[in-house]
Amino acid sequence: MNSNPGLNFLFATLLILAGNFSVFAQSQLVQKGDRFFNNEEYSNAEYYYKKVLETTNNIDVKRKLACCYIQTDNHAKAINLIENLVGQENADSKDFLMYANLLKRNRNYTEALIWYSKYIKYNPKDENIANLILSCKRIKELEDQELYTVSSLNINTPQSDFPSALFKDGLVIVSGRPNETSRTKDGRTGEHYLDLYYSERSDEKFLSPVPFNGAFNTKYHEGPACFTPNEKFVYFTRNKGNLNLEGKSELNIYTARFNGKSWDKPELFLFSGQNYSIGHPSISPDGRNLYFISNMKGGYGGTDIYVCRKLGFVWSKPINLGPAVNTSGNEMFPFIAADNYLYFASDGHIGFGGLDIFKTTFTQNEWTYPINLGPPFNSQKDDFAYLIEANKEMGYFSSNRDGNDDIFLFERNPDKIKILKGRIVDVKNKQALDSVEVVLIDNLSKEKIDLTNEKGIFNLDIYKGKNYSLIVSKPGYKTKRILYFANQTQNTKQLNIAMEQTPWVIFKGSIINQYTGRSVENASVEIINQTYKINSFCESDDYGDFEKEMDPSKSYDIIIYKEGYFTKVLNNYRYTSDKYEQIELQKFNRNELMQLYGVEFENGSSNLGEHTINELNNLAGLLKVNPNIAIEIIGCTNSDLGKRENKSLSLERAKKASEYIVSKGITNNRVQYKSAGYDQGRSALTVKLVEAF
Repeated sequence: MNSNPGLNFLFATLLILAGNFSVFAQSQLVQKGDRFFNNEEYSNAEYYYKKVLETTNNIDVKRKLACCYIQTDNHAKAINLIENLVGQENADSKDFLMYANLLKRNRNYTEALIWYSKYIKYNPKDENIANLILSCKRIKELEDQELYTVSSLNINTPQSDFPSALFKDGLVIVSGRPNETSRTKDGRTGEHYLDLYYSERSDEKFLSPVPFNGAFNTKYHEGPACFTPNEKFVYFTRNKGNLNLEGKSELNIYTARFNGKSWDKPELFLFSGQNYSIGHPSISPDGRNLYFISNMKGGYGGTDIYVCRKLGFVWSKPINLGPAVNTSGNEMFPFIAADNYLYFASDGHIGFGGLDIFKTTFTQNEWTYPINLGPPFNSQKDDFAYLIEANKEMGYFSSNRDGNDDIFLFERNPDKIKILKGRIVDVKNKQALDSVEVVLIDNLSKEKIDLTNEKGIFNLDIYKGKNYSLIVSKPGYKTKRILYFANQTQNTKQLNIAMEQTPWVIFKGSIINQYTGRSVENASVEIINQTYKINSFCESDDYGDFEKEMDPSKSYDIIIYKEGYFTKVLNNYRYTSDKYEQIELQKFNRNELMQLYGVEFENGSSNLGEHTINELNNLAGLLKVNPNIAIEIIGCTNSDLGKRENKSLSLERAKKASEYIVSKGITNNRVQYKSAGYDQGRSALTVKLVEAF
């Protein structure tokens, strides 16, 4: 059969052009999706990624689309996508982690453990995975014991709703429902921008919410708010209209005063940064402490909880609540209650999945280890924005357990509760002891904590028909443990407890510059009680001196830090006498070069030897306790190879050292590397201290 060469050529050309156009069109769709994805506009990114997957099986796009589904709370679709990814031969271990997290959120804890185990095989140095595995194993211990009943509020909408503050006779809420100031939609969620509303309580129901009075609501997000005890000042969250250097919108706290007739124009609160967020304010019952969250440098993870203290008419610098409260995950929505318990949401502590609600309190100059509230407050989904009335009989929180973020009312269930009262005195003089910490532990190791008042009185809610251990402790007194059974008949029980004095020691010393011997003032000394995992703080004075009470029978971790110095850690420290400790801190300068003289490589090799690994372990340890420091690893050679070979070898050495540091749990963005080529006078690896990226 005869053929036409011209037509064949034309047909082939059209096929090539059509194929190129298809690839180009897909590339354009991916780029558009990525722009929205990088700006956290997941709802918009989802549209373009789905378009791409109509004509191709792009693994990276599938992974990003799954992330979009997770961020918009469409977990069923996310699971379907991730199931497809983890079943492929070239599956990334991060897919295993994402899949395990989704299974955990959907209460499939047994299956989640399998995929966490697969992930840890490829990432044995990931220290953050331990809590996730432990939470799956212990989840049944946090059982629902029905102390409270929970019901959905009548003011919820199909959009996001969550409680923000108790105000006058009602509730200030945050909502994504449409109104005059939020006609546009947020590309991240697909909902209208969040605004503040007020709902007045009438009998057993709340009236329809109305936009909160004052010039608070704008076309941007307005979020969690709080009011001073006299309700004359408000602090609230608002996102910035402009983008930061990374192209993301940050949060700020604003404050306004009520002038007797209306709210003044909101003003920017102190410490609002140009390239970090602060938000979710909550003020203490005495108006002297303002708690909030931030992702500012020097924290422990995503967002941490900080506090500013009122000093006269000004606020102190933000103080991080420390590692007892903050984790490598996100701590958010702090609420300081009338009894000075701090409630907050976290995805970093052991929990059911997503955000869980925890509580802690500041006692004996340290934060107690956070307690998971358990069901009915916490579920496998996100649970957050906890508020409780001063009488402790009722309160509110938000959860997306039923799909959207909705507000729930919780009320005490009197049929299940018994009140344990007690009075604690000194065994010799019978004087009441205040600020005694009372820890109640049941047979599932669930804890409740209270402090005695100035009359030595404490009150705790307990379940009828259960066994408890009661642990009472106070500096200068022997810790006491009491076994107690709560019978079914009595609704109230009174305990009288006498405590015996015991000598505590004063941990005291001075902090000096390692090279000059001069005093280092205002250095922070963090003391972590290893037994109860709670921390306390003190600070060196103008002469570098500090002191703090310690129990000689306990072991502590001591962390000493100050901006511009390397953090120093004393592990398993036991202070048994009133001796004077002198602690040296090493000052550092950004862009300073550090030679790693213990590093050795065989000629022409980039393999890490034993001595090199020891040096890198020390370097990783330095980075772990100095989260504000990043490094640049510079590789070099002193071999007789050519210029190009030396350049390549030195780069490979630096790369392998960098990868090893990252495998020890240091994030990629804190470790860079480069090549210096041939340099006979320099160690095979040199480290430069740089700004944290």
